Amino acid sequence: MRFTKTLAALTVAGVLVTTAACASDTSPSAESGGVDQVTVNALKIVGMGPVFIAEDKGFFAEQNIENTYTDADIYAQMAVQSQGNLDVNIPGLGGAFFNAINQDLKLAAVADRNQYTCTADSMLVVRSDLYDSGVDSVADLKGKNVAILARGSSTEYWLSVALAKEGLTIDDLGALTTLGFPDIANALKTGAVDAGFLAQPIGYGVLADGTAKRLLATYEIVPDEEQGLVTMSTSFIEDRPDVAKRWMIAWLQGVRYYLDPANRDEVVDIIAEHTGVDASTIDALYGTDQWPYMNPNGEVDTETAMNEDGAWLVDNGIVESLPEVDAWYDDSVVTAALAEIGEVDNTRDCADVTKLDVG
Repeated sequence: MRFTKTLAALTVAGVLVTTAACASDTSPSAESGGVDQVTVNALKIVGMGPVFIAEDKGFFAEQNIENTYTDADIYAQMAVQSQGNLDVNIPGLGGAFFNAINQDLKLAAVADRNQYTCTADSMLVVRSDLYDSGVDSVADLKGKNVAILARGSSTEYWLSVALAKEGLTIDDLGALTTLGFPDIANALKTGAVDAGFLAQPIGYGVLADGTAKRLLATYEIVPDEEQGLVTMSTSFIEDRPDVAKRWMIAWLQGVRYYLDPANRDEVVDIIAEHTGVDASTIDALYGTDQWPYMNPNGEVDTETAMNEDGAWLVDNGIVESLPEVDAWYDDSVVTAALAEIGEVDNTRDCADVTKLDVG
């Protein structure tokens, strides 16, 4: 396996390469019986655990696939993917993705990567000193300085929904600050912001060291949100369908291994090794409502994506119009993979999921 970091030279308005659809896989490695090479952009985060597991457990190797990895900006990489220079990417389902589809970038969502069904991988937190003085609900954020990643991002959507449930809007805040997750954590420590959204394991860190306390996990704000996607380039899907299918088989095997509690110790060690996060932190997240969930059958919840997240994006002018589902979602890859490995039960009972407790 090769984990390498490369700097992608991008031209945002780059020339799109059109490819002709093929009825069968015509890659040289497939024809010669060699190992099929696949390029994958995968950030070193807990939510990419299934890829790390599929590598270390040999699921990709069993499918005769060798991945070459980058961990570049997932949204900038959509242009690279459209040009046929990246096979697999992992964007969130939001404004950047829908706008890419509207601009006719040659890529499609092929599988779920993160659904907020009983769990999430992020939360809204507030400084501990404020929480202890009575700022212990979303309603109490009125007049406060709240941090999000960026305007138009998922974090702004989550904040808007949380505030709306209390009869408030972003205009009722004292200030809205945009920072990256590590900077939000630092701003909470210094008192520069009062509250904000944090992804794991950064969120766990500020809870554990006493900087902040939890208000809401994001799945409590937007239950069942389709948050993350596995996307493939159009050329990969059409020109190398058998390789795409086999890649998906390995991904789904990784997801199923990741979700099985019987594999906890091994999964924790694998993710800790690949992310550089201490194993004790990964273990503290495991099985809680801050352990990312992926559909073990790869199904994307297109209805929630269009009717809730998508509607907000249009209403707030982030996306001019939503593309039709068949313009951005191609279920052929998952369908082909499931024909070989079968479906598994994906019933979730939220009562079985414990809230993250840092003690």
